[in-house]
Amino acid sequence: MSGRVSVVAGGARGIGAAVARRLTASGPVTVLDDVGGETLGYAHASATDRDALAAEGIPCRVVDLRDLDATRAAVDAVADEHGGLDVAVSCASVIAGGAPLWETAAEVRDGLFASDAATAWNLASAAVPHLLRRPADSRPTVVVLTSTAGERGLYGLSAYVVAKHAATGVVRALAADLVGTGVTAVGVAPGATGSPMLAATARLYGLDDVRSLTEHQAARRPLDPDEVAAVVELAASAGTVLHGAVLDAGGGSGRG
Repeated sequence: MSGRVSVVAGGARGIGAAVARRLTASGPVTVLDDVGGETLGYAHASATDRDALAAEGIPCRVVDLRDLDATRAAVDAVADEHGGLDVAVSCASVIAGGAPLWETAAEVRDGLFASDAATAWNLASAAVPHLLRRPADSRPTVVVLTSTAGERGLYGLSAYVVAKHAATGVVRALAADLVGTGVTAVGVAPGATGSPMLAATARLYGLDDVRSLTEHQAARRPLDPDEVAAVVELAASAGTVLHGAVLDAGGGSGRG
């Protein structure tokens, strides 16, 4: 499929940037990200990350994706610029924690929910009105990056786990609301992927490197962001056959 207009929220680095690069093969892509910001001590993408994408012809609009009105304004601007919107991918996510649930501050709980779940809600809310204007044969799609943490618990990461379960809920709730419209909602649940987030997770566990975080995966290594992006690319183009699905991109997690 070609000529499809895409937005990738949280796409300035990591999996999001890999998704943005892949989607350029089928049409114009705009990244939305809170460049230079931070949440609970976790640094968002930097200006250097943004400039690297710009050098490849992928523009980035700076927007706090936790803000629904700001997200709507950014998505509307992209749709106006390109005459519509076909694909919206939510990749925005941060991590914090390191303590059991009963020792986790409400600030951490609320911050993770806002950054890892409400951002998906906000992007869907902003994008779906535009996607509904597209003909069904153009396969308009919302893709939400969830996590294997959206299917199970992880020690010391209660707020992250709850937020990712909520992001999975966004996919399933959205899919129910979109039945019969021609717009598809799909989730993709990555495992441990080589990215700043994985390095931050290792630090939360007091680890010097990330290798022990990948022992549960069949390959015994971090996934490459482009491997996950390939699954997102499939989810964004497959159409209604995947409607409501959450695709396991966990690298054989628990099966190795």
